Amino acid sequence: MKQRYDRYVFSAREWTYIALQIIALSLILNYLFYRSIWGMLLILPAGWIYLKEQQRRKLRILRQKLYYHFKDAVSALHTAIRTGYSLENALHEAYLDLLHTYGKSDVMVRELHAMYNQIQLKVSVEDLFTDLGSRSRIEDIETFAHVIRIAKRTGGNLNQVLQDIWRTLSEKIDTKQEIDAGIAAKKYEQTIMSLMPAGIILYLQFTFPSLLSEMYTTPIGRIVMSMCLAVYGAAYLLGTKIVDIEV
Repeated sequence: MKQRYDRYVFSAREWTYIALQIIALSLILNYLFYRSIWGMLLILPAGWIYLKEQQRRKLRILRQKLYYHFKDAVSALHTAIRTGYSLENALHEAYLDLLHTYGKSDVMVRELHAMYNQIQLKVSVEDLFTDLGSRSRIEDIETFAHVIRIAKRTGGNLNQVLQDIWRTLSEKIDTKQEIDAGIAAKKYEQTIMSLMPAGIILYLQFTFPSLLSEMYTTPIGRIVMSMCLAVYGAAYLLGTKIVDIEV
């Protein structure tokens, strides 16, 4: 079954881990804002938002890993073709090279292994990369498949083509990694800022419990705490969107 890159599918272990996280977060938020079984029932459905956010994050990490390791695959293809391998055999050499570097569980290693198996069934290399580009929706992989198809049809210099593609990919990925490093501190600051409101509430609960008692026992107080929770959640989501920069 081919890997999907439009929607992340959790494994059974990941589902269990996410479920435990949602329960833990619900308990914490209930303690901070409601301290009521009804509050717990109100918060739990919001775990769906957390689930979707984690799904989006894991999908972004998966696609980023595919993109970064695709550059290494192009480099390995270039090296193999330069030493005299055909494109089909070069793909197998690229698979062995990345297998040694990243292990069999790596997303690009799995893709190369599947490609090599399909080559044995007489599927063309350009069709395989076209399929990968279509599934991943990564522009550089789609472009690579298109260039490979043209080069094979016209008898172009694959060695030079692969060298040019690898150089372009390296420049783009290096730039992206520099940007990621630049905003890493901002992401850390956003995480700290997101925890501060909860920290303030905890501080008030432990130091001035009578100050917040009305918030947990009266209808008006619970409405106010619900509004605070809604603003808190919206601010957190907005903050993650601001620092989540796509290059």
